Amino acid sequence: MATATSLSAPASTAHTGSFANPRALSLACLAHFVNDAYSSFIFPLLPLMTAQLHLSAAQAFWLIPVYALFSNFLQPVYGMLSDRWSRRSFALAGPLLAALFLSAIGYAGSYGWLMVVLIMGGMGVGMFHPQGAAMAAVASGQRRRLGMALFSAAGTLGVAFGPLVVTQTITHFSLGSTLYLALAGIAAMVGLFFWLPPLPAPKRLAAETTTTETGPGLVQALQLASVPLLALYAITVVRAATQMLINAYYPFILQAQGASLTHIGNALTVFLLAGGIGGLAGGFLAERFGGRIVTVLSGLTSGPLLAAAFLVPPHWTLPWLVCGGFALGATIPVNVAMAQELVPQRTATVSALMMGFAWGVGSLAPRAFEPLTPFIGGYHGAIIGLALGTTLSTILVLWLPREARRPLLRLSWRLPHRFTPTQPDSSLAP
Repeated sequence: MATATSLSAPASTAHTGSFANPRALSLACLAHFVNDAYSSFIFPLLPLMTAQLHLSAAQAFWLIPVYALFSNFLQPVYGMLSDRWSRRSFALAGPLLAALFLSAIGYAGSYGWLMVVLIMGGMGVGMFHPQGAAMAAVASGQRRRLGMALFSAAGTLGVAFGPLVVTQTITHFSLGSTLYLALAGIAAMVGLFFWLPPLPAPKRLAAETTTTETGPGLVQALQLASVPLLALYAITVVRAATQMLINAYYPFILQAQGASLTHIGNALTVFLLAGGIGGLAGGFLAERFGGRIVTVLSGLTSGPLLAAAFLVPPHWTLPWLVCGGFALGATIPVNVAMAQELVPQRTATVSALMMGFAWGVGSLAPRAFEPLTPFIGGYHGAIIGLALGTTLSTILVLWLPREARRPLLRLSWRLPHRFTPTQPDSSLAP
């Protein structure tokens, strides 16, 4: 029977300079890449599907919140289930479901069927994230921030890869050819089925947590870290909303400028790729300088850079977007890791809050701003305003705990209410 040690090395043998289980971390990153590659198919296709199905702007921008409901908002539910059972099925079935349904996007012949495709595919995307993030955290050992940066960067690279693949496929073949893209996801999941390390068995985990991880324990743990956790959540929501607004509006801006479908896909890929590289860089910087400093630098630089991208002439937009996307992405995995350290007993649940529910709220931004665009300078004005809001949200760093410097890579937190996140994932803070 699999045990918890199947994924993580014993604490006594962990090395602060290396990951606890590099193989498990690599596989979690691979699954994240595959899963999130399918998740971004919809963004470059929004203008095309709007014209193909004769949708209004309001109908088109409702697609993203509906998709976010199942891929992001429900992640806390998936997280609580995986915290309780921690089954490999969450890490395997999710990407498989995403591959099968989101690859069928080209076959959606009506608005209703497009909704069904996004709902089922969104469920698959959402099922993986809490369990995958918890796996990456445990497999990272003492280097959680760097491990989470690698995990997040793999997902962001997948998101960046998605628009390139789907637009190139449609351009060279046809809209209906997207279904063949499911083969890559199926092949990857078959490989992961045989090579992914076993996770804690449901009965063992249930027996260990009968008295320690019930509902009141979770509430108590969240209450003890409520102030910094809310600050991190608000920062993540604003930055997620900024990125989602660009993902949704930039394709329409490019279409109005006469760009082809391939150009739109390439531009989104470059922007999202910059965010993935920024996330990786942010993880390294956080280990050296701390998460607070990375969060401040990201907020102060990303807002002006992204705003400038839509104030300069069109041929300069993408270079500025690349710089802004790099700065914006630098803080995303760092903030997830900081939240996990605040509530270490519930890494999957808190990961779902930061990666899922926060991004779900951020996904509402395109639909929320759409009625205002005629009064605030169109899509350009909406992006500029929210980008500057990203910079203003940096003030919330004042409510984050200060980090004590240590000679080792592992950073410690000084939290209020005597809450010290040093216990393993299966225990509660005193």
